[in-house]
Amino acid sequence: VEVEQLQAAVREKETRDNQTIEMLSRQVTTLNSELQSARHESERDGLTGVLNRRAFDRRINDLVSRNTMRPQDVALLMVDIDDFKQINDTYGHQAGDRVLLSMANKFRQVVRGDDLIARYGGEEFAIILPGASLRNGIKKGKQICEVVASARYLLEGMPSEEALSLTLSIGVSACKKGDSAAALIGRADKALYLAKSSGKNRVRSEKDSA
Repeated sequence: VEVEQLQAAVREKETRDNQTIEMLSRQVTTLNSELQSARHESERDGLTGVLNRRAFDRRINDLVSRNTMRPQDVALLMVDIDDFKQINDTYGHQAGDRVLLSMANKFRQVVRGDDLIARYGGEEFAIILPGASLRNGIKKGKQICEVVASARYLLEGMPSEEALSLTLSIGVSACKKGDSAAALIGRADKALYLAKSSGKNRVRSEKDSA
């Protein structure tokens, strides 16, 4: 009888232990899920849902430092909405926000799944193209420019005949051997400035601004 009681007690303890383990496992899964969700949220721009500046800085630094150990193509596009201040001044900041959101959605339609879109600041975006050469980056930049320029944008309450035309200026650079993230961004920025100063609605690369 004592042996049976002991066996029953052992079985009961095993059942309790298994239940405890299952409960703890569920709690860990929930915590991991919440942690991933919080991390995802902390990396996102609140308005557009693309990566924020902090997340962009982290990703570009990771890619460039990884590139020094195992070289691979990485292209960077710095993208600026032409005459954005005029949109804000004419139609208000809410209209400006809708334009930013619309641009982020346009970029998502054109880039690949591995490409990274970030809001760099204000009306400026950055798009990282892992595995893309400078030539590929220029081609992608031109495609983005064309997609945005060919559409018309209606703001809330705006009659269809007053639909806005929007254009972009884009600067492109590509990772070189021994590069730093700052140098890569600097060359794309310089190319972007050239795109702006030479008429807007165009793509310029680091080769053009060298």
